[in-house]
Amino acid sequence: MPAAMMVPEEENQEEMDREDLETLLQRLKYGKNCDSELFQEEFRIQLLPQSQHPLCNLTDHTAQKGFIYLLQRELQVFSEHVTSESLEGVMDMNSLQGGMETDEMSDSTKDDSMEDKPGMVTELHPVSVKEARYFLSLYATAHNPAAEDAQPAVFPLWVKVEVQSSKERVCYMGSELHSNKKGQVTGMSTFTVTAKGPFPTPANLPTLDVLQKRHRARVFPLNNNVSNRGFAQYDVFGTGSQDATGDNQTSVLIECSWKDVTSVLQLPPYNSDTVMHIRAVPGDMKSAAYNIYRELQTLTGFVEGLKTGEVLWCLEENATPLTTTVSNFIQEFTELHVKKPALQKVQNEADINSPMHSMLLPPRKDLDFTEALWEKLLGCSGYQELVDCLHLVCTALQQGKIQPMVHRSNQSELACLVRESFKGTMRAPELDGSLPVRLLAEIGVEKMKRDYTHFFIAEELTTLSQLSAYLKTDASLEDDLALLHKLHVILEMVAACKAFLDLPHENLRTLLGMALQHYGNHPHDDGHTFQLPLSAGACVKRVYERSQAAMWRLEQMSGGKEDQVTSVSQISTRPSYEHAVCALGDMTLGDPMADTQPYFLTTVQQSRVYFT
Repeated sequence: MPAAMMVPEEENQEEMDREDLETLLQRLKYGKNCDSELFQEEFRIQLLPQSQHPLCNLTDHTAQKGFIYLLQRELQVFSEHVTSESLEGVMDMNSLQGGMETDEMSDSTKDDSMEDKPGMVTELHPVSVKEARYFLSLYATAHNPAAEDAQPAVFPLWVKVEVQSSKERVCYMGSELHSNKKGQVTGMSTFTVTAKGPFPTPANLPTLDVLQKRHRARVFPLNNNVSNRGFAQYDVFGTGSQDATGDNQTSVLIECSWKDVTSVLQLPPYNSDTVMHIRAVPGDMKSAAYNIYRELQTLTGFVEGLKTGEVLWCLEENATPLTTTVSNFIQEFTELHVKKPALQKVQNEADINSPMHSMLLPPRKDLDFTEALWEKLLGCSGYQELVDCLHLVCTALQQGKIQPMVHRSNQSELACLVRESFKGTMRAPELDGSLPVRLLAEIGVEKMKRDYTHFFIAEELTTLSQLSAYLKTDASLEDDLALLHKLHVILEMVAACKAFLDLPHENLRTLLGMALQHYGNHPHDDGHTFQLPLSAGACVKRVYERSQAAMWRLEQMSGGKEDQVTSVSQISTRPSYEHAVCALGDMTLGDPMADTQPYFLTTVQQSRVYFT
């Protein structure tokens, strides 16, 4: 009898919980007070954009608009107990308040539990499977049209689950409402996400037949008309995941999709849709363009020094004083009295350290006097050394000892002095103040403009007219430098494609055209990812055959557009969720240097319920 007497109380408690939950969700939906609130004093419910959806890396939820609710347990822990792993769960209270000015919030709207105690920090943790099911049942009951007090539709509710609380290793559970054109709730989909692994070999993974049976078991009414799609992702270079933390490195990723999957880990067929995702981040020492990146950084230091008044000079000591090197450089022109052979000799010496030499590409054969001088002055160790070297050059020009060649397009002040020396009208400049650094920066800009132009045109990747927007003659040094940085990012992309993919020439031309157009309308951005559709040619096939897929995904669909049920099985070399990694304990994640990596299996199972 006592047990029977408890039933009404439990029902009343459940009804109260349902009302409290729905009131909270409605309050969050309409932006009352903040974008996160406590529920039952120990659970934090956040309002998050679709970009933070738990399935954003497994399905196309990022393409959807709107928000979701995410429920987690909130705990207060001593700050000295916080580890690096748990820091990811520490709440940023400012971000949870959606940028609201706390001074403007009245004391009545502040939650006392949100005030950290001395020596305490707030962490968010997963809940148990039992708790997750209870909260989702409250959500479902509150929106069932059959209920007398059915509530209007709100955003989907998702719960982060402790994987060790279930044999199936459930890591997320969620519910999403379905509405008709009139806005009336007609049904609901429930999702269960599991994370398993590592699997040492593909033989340990479930077969396609097993995955198909699991999917059919979730479809009601029974529908044997199942279609599927396959996806595969290959990390050609760098950190491949689209959500990777390695945003500070170059990455080349090949992504494929196709219909009618025949087996788990099937290689993409020839009719698959293939897209290359490439992000170029300069500064990687393994890059074929690293030398020219260092040269560009040196030039950047000179240009920025003109603005700040501080220049970072080269700290490396030269075996031969730079003034001696420049004197010998001038002497070659004085002794030969023949401009072209002398210039060619200088060029051949420069070829050894040419930025393009490591790329096995034809080096430039047309360095003019100021460009060759720039390569000598790169190693300047101080302001006075630069002044002394420029004084030697200006004296030789003014006295007519040398009459070197400069390109017609070279509009640097030093090039203009060379032309004046031909006519005997040159007046030596006063080498003081910022002028020496400006003269050096100008010849560096001119030289690097021609470096990039020569590379792209020599490789027949573009035309001079297409590069005209990047070769302005009336721009300031700062604007010229910004354009050079854009050209360098493009060079890094082409270098990566040539080194790791051996893309057909036409694909390189298309990629270069896309990049030129993008940076013609946008500021310099090292982190931008370009997407280039590819045909299933030999270069792409080699990637499939010699590489292990970093991610392989199967999507199974049943039903029509209005009642579709989807199951997702994703196999990857890294776990999909961080809190699933913590639950692995001492289980190995694999050796990054090994030829093959163990696999992790993430599954998403959808069930659909119809209210009407």
